Amino acid sequence: MAGAAAAAERRAIRVLLVEDEEIHRVLARALLRAGGGVVLDEAGNGAEAVRRVREGGAGAYDLILTDRQMPVMDGHEATRQIRALGVTTPIVGLSSDCLAADVDAFIKAGADDFTPKPLSKEKLNRILAKFNLA
Repeated sequence: MAGAAAAAERRAIRVLLVEDEEIHRVLARALLRAGGGVVLDEAGNGAEAVRRVREGGAGAYDLILTDRQMPVMDGHEATRQIRALGVTTPIVGLSSDCLAADVDAFIKAGADDFTPKPLSKEKLNRILAKFNLA
């Protein structure tokens, strides 16, 4: 019984990374995989993210990290559409634009949190701890 409980605690965290810039994907990929126990899915724009969430269902991911400015559909609109699907998964906005108005726009779109780029080990650990995913 204790083995089953330990296995449940080690369940992989399913993360959707929504980012169009390769350098930011490489960094986030390295940080997320460094700790182990992460199943990473990636989308290059907001429309692709909405499609992946729709296809996977409301519980497909444990965490969604999304950039703001992307081609096809930006992070704000993707967040709104994902929330309109009834998804309650934590969504964290990531952007180099981190004025109060930028952060507020993400929160108003339905994001649960915001972290300025670049993502770091400390920022990622804070996000994971905040949403009980650490």
